[in-house]
Amino acid sequence: MMDTLKIIVSTGGTGGHIFPALAVADEIKRKYPNAEVLFAGSLYGKEKELCRKHGLDFYGLNVRGIKGRGLKAISALFAMSKAILESCRFLKKYKPHAVIGFGGYACFAMLLAAKLRGVPTMIHEQNAVAGLANAILAKLVDTVCLSLPDTQKQFNPEKCVLTGNPIRHEIANVKKENKDYTELLVMGGSLGAVAINSLAVQLLGTLRDNNIHIIHQCGEKDYARVAEAYKSHGYSQAEIDTMLFPFIDNMAEAYAKADFALCRAGATSIAELAATKTPALFIPFPYAANDHQTANAQSIVSRSGAIMVKESDIKQYPMDKIILSILQSKAELSEMAENIGKSAQKNAAENVVVELDNLLQKKRQS
Repeated sequence: MMDTLKIIVSTGGTGGHIFPALAVADEIKRKYPNAEVLFAGSLYGKEKELCRKHGLDFYGLNVRGIKGRGLKAISALFAMSKAILESCRFLKKYKPHAVIGFGGYACFAMLLAAKLRGVPTMIHEQNAVAGLANAILAKLVDTVCLSLPDTQKQFNPEKCVLTGNPIRHEIANVKKENKDYTELLVMGGSLGAVAINSLAVQLLGTLRDNNIHIIHQCGEKDYARVAEAYKSHGYSQAEIDTMLFPFIDNMAEAYAKADFALCRAGATSIAELAATKTPALFIPFPYAANDHQTANAQSIVSRSGAIMVKESDIKQYPMDKIILSILQSKAELSEMAENIGKSAQKNAAENVVVELDNLLQKKRQS
């Protein structure tokens, strides 16, 4: 008889990495109620807080990103080296059956340590273009799960399985609310985006004049500035408290109300928008590694489920007229919703766990 199943899920930094990992952790627990699922991540990202809210045990590592940190990269490399050694010691004690990584610097130490200790490993890549951590780890791990086809030939095809991008169960099962008004969802990822917040502020007068409701996730750092802008457009504090949030905990409720979204083009946001049939205007983060957000968005734009504007081009277009024309056209919103919904892969978490089962089966047979 197999011992109690023990799986480590590792990632961190932004919600785009964390939420798919949480979705898979949930699916493991659903399929194996007695399994132990431990989340390993950085001490400096949102993962510890999100794991606490999610009821998952958390193991924190003193790691930070290396790429683009200048001289600070030296100390980050040193911290990463210490984290790899710490992870090796931890794995020797914890004895997991497998380790699954979801990208980002926060998973690198634990996945590399797992490989060094002979623990079965797999990663999941959410984006059309892999980040640095997954690009390296893909050469070492046993299985690579993909959200999108590897059109750029980044990975060994013998290791790859197309699973889709896992989304949380409550979001996969969202039902749109019937309302007598139109609602715009504004979000710049889990940390917020100043450019998107600023554009939303520019739209406030037009949206209010046309009875367009707003739910806006602006990030903690930009909340005070954006809240003042709402006040300057005549919104009371009571209204602001129902519209503007540093972070939206209940995204399922937000998606249920949203008719259209103004957002970045992170892979997880796109997967959730598709699952909830929420069309969007994408403004890809221009400094994303290898411009992967533009590639992510293009897969939806080409199917007429969204439109895309580069951040550098925002001032060149009458954004208020563009967005208002869509929001006031029920027919266009409905058509875009159906088109983006065709990209939904609601069983992606189950697909990843199937690949985990296959990996464990191979280990037992070896």
